[in-house]
Parts: sequence; C-alpha cells; structure tokens
Amino acid sequence: MEWIDAVFSFVKYMLKGFLMYGVFILLERLRPAEPNQPFRHIIFNLKWYVVYTLLAFVMNAAGIATLVGITRTWLGGAYLNLPAPRNWIETVIGIILYFLIVDFFYYWFHRLQHTNSFLWGQHKFHHSEVSLNVTSTRRVHWLEEPLVIFFIVLPMNLLFNIKPIEAGLLAFMEILWLQFIHMNLRLGFGSFSPIIASPQYHRIHHSFQPQHINKNYAVFFPVWDIVFGSYCHPQKGEFPATGLTTKETYNHLWQASILPFREWFKLIKLGNSCRVR
Repeated sequence: MEWIDAVFSFVKYMLKGFLMYGVFILLERLRPAEPNQPFRHIIFNLKWYVVYTLLAFVMNAAGIATLVGITRTWLGGAYLNLPAPRNWIETVIGIILYFLIVDFFYYWFHRLQHTNSFLWGQHKFHHSEVSLNVTSTRRVHWLEEPLVIFFIVLPMNLLFNIKPIEAGLLAFMEILWLQFIHMNLRLGFGSFSPIIASPQYHRIHHSFQPQHINKNYAVFFPVWDIVFGSYCHPQKGEFPATGLTTKETYNHLWQASILPFREWFKLIKLGNSCRVR
C-alpha cells in the first residue's frame, strides 16, 4: 500500500539523517568552538528535526514539489541548458557552477529573510539558536520548505538546466555542506575565507554582535557577500556566541511551531515593521 511505502521512506530518511548527525556530533568533540554546550539543546533540535521532516513529507505529498515541473512546462524553461560533462574536469567545473548558481539564489532569499519583516518572522527561529552545532542545520520552521521552492528551486529550474551529476547526489552534497558549516567546530579557512564558506564564517552570520549583524549570507561561496557588500572577514580566533539580540530561544515544539504566526500577528497589529534581529 502507498501509505506503508511512505512510512517506510520516512523512517529510512530519518535513520540516515540521525546517522549523519551522529558522525558530525562526534567530529565536533575534536575541537569545539563552544565547549560544553547543553545536551538538552541538541535533543530539542533532534526532536524538531523529526517534526520538520514529517511536515516536509506531507507538503511534498500534497504536490508542492510538482509546481516546479508544471511551471517550467507552462513558461517554457529552462532557458540555459549546459551539455553533459564529457570528463572529470568538466564534471568538477559543472558542480562548482551548479552550486555557485544555487548560492546566488539562496543568498538573495536569505538576505530577504533578514531584511523583510514578514520573512524574518519565519526565519527568526533559526537564529534563536544559542548553541550552534550540526543539529542547528534543520532548526528552521517547516514553512521554509515551500519558501525554498518558491524563491530558489522554482526560479533556478526555470532559468537553468545544469546537472553535472545525478540530482540526488547533488542534493546529498548540499545537505552535507549545510551540516558542515553549522558545526560547533573551531575551524576557519584563514586567507581562503573569501573563497569558500567555513564553520567560522557561518558562525559569524549567527552572531548577535553589532559588527556581525546581517553579514555572511552565502552558504558555499562568499563571493556573493563580497559582491553585494555583506561580507565580514573572520578574524583569527574569532568564534562569537550566537543567538538573537533579544535573547529568546524558543526551545519548545509548540512555541517554535507558532512563532511565525505570532510574529505576523504583531506585524498586523502594529501596522508597521517589527524589529529584525
């Protein structure tokens, strides 16, 4: 039966996710940026990961993901098709180009999440993390799923058709990298920081220090932050504390679930922009 297959797929996906988290959590213990993080924060993020993934499965089953194919057919995309790579060099170039384009769309979506009061209401939960670690990767509200489809997947698939390797492998590489940059790891790339993102680079994005607010939006390549004026170069040994300037944490499943709706209600009630960060 279809529902049994769906349950099996969900359980298998969750087991893989927990396994990946477990490996990264062990690696974090080697050289943590923030030693002795409360274990209860990790436990909460893992519980939220189950909630997020379950609702993402439901939304995909409801047909949100099919919007990409329908819209592309309707509008006639993609408008830029690159030929399949013929050797490993072209494959590597194709992978870099693919993630450079993904990062461009993600950069502007992410920047809007920080500068637009409506989108910040949805993104605020992610930045309430005071113990930044690998499990913070999916500490995002489940409304992120349709927003990513609308702001990143849909426009990118309309404009480009770049598949240097199998799509599932590209998605897996993206998940691994997102987990890597969220790690509680004392690791930066020094003089290479303007070229590729690191856990130190992304920790600065999560910092509540005034000089770090609204900086380092990119996920893969800081070049977009450099080009658009939001780059903050990590200083040697700089691994700041993380969280909101207002110190809320929302480490409760119900609080986290209703947070965007509460923030939007305040927007309507006040009739103007709420404070961002």
